Amino acid sequence: MYRFLPLFLIAAGVLFADSQNQVFSDFTVPLPLPDNSTLIIGVVGGWERWDAPQRIVRRIALRIRDRKIPGAFVETVENHKLELADELIRKAFPDPENANIIIYGNSLGGAAAVRLAKQLKEHDIPVRLLIVIDGVGKDAREIPSNVKAALNIYQRDSWPVVGQSNIHAEDPQKTEILGNRRFRYRGKEIDLETEPLVRRIFTRGHLKLEYDPEVWKLVEDRIIPAIPAPVAEPEN
Repeated sequence: MYRFLPLFLIAAGVLFADSQNQVFSDFTVPLPLPDNSTLIIGVVGGWERWDAPQRIVRRIALRIRDRKIPGAFVETVENHKLELADELIRKAFPDPENANIIIYGNSLGGAAAVRLAKQLKEHDIPVRLLIVIDGVGKDAREIPSNVKAALNIYQRDSWPVVGQSNIHAEDPQKTEILGNRRFRYRGKEIDLETEPLVRRIFTRGHLKLEYDPEVWKLVEDRIIPAIPAPVAEPEN
């Protein structure tokens, strides 16, 4: 069943999605990043634009940007453009030992976030925190050992478009699983009026999680403490 989910999601939403072929120049962070910086990368789901403000990944990114946290830089990427994220990380941190990276993703972007972390492992690049939000597909299950901590958020109310109910660490000695947090939406009102009818019919629970302010807050509340405080420059 899971191998058909990407096709199902695309069929349910592609007529209403607005992907516009994201390119590297769409990123705005300075490269390389200043010393002791943290790069937060959000991976959007479906066939959505990386900068669509109504999508949960972009919404959270903008909320974090608005906090103007010293040393924190945020970008979002489409789930079928992971090569852009990989290039961004390499240019942001020329020395992998200095990398401070947080990754989160929703839906197909949740599974893609895990794949991105696995790609970084091949280059010995660590990930401070990985958050999977209703991640669709088997790729979202196993968290690679270069990830320090991981959180899974999911719902099971819009079968077959449901998130993985359990993530696990490739190496429990190296990765802390912060939890598998389930949200339930039967009988819970979430405003979905801006979404096309076909999505509201076939992916209702999936959408309710995406539009749930409680989920936005949970993700932010995990990301913000994971950003290391800037290191003070020594006085001359």
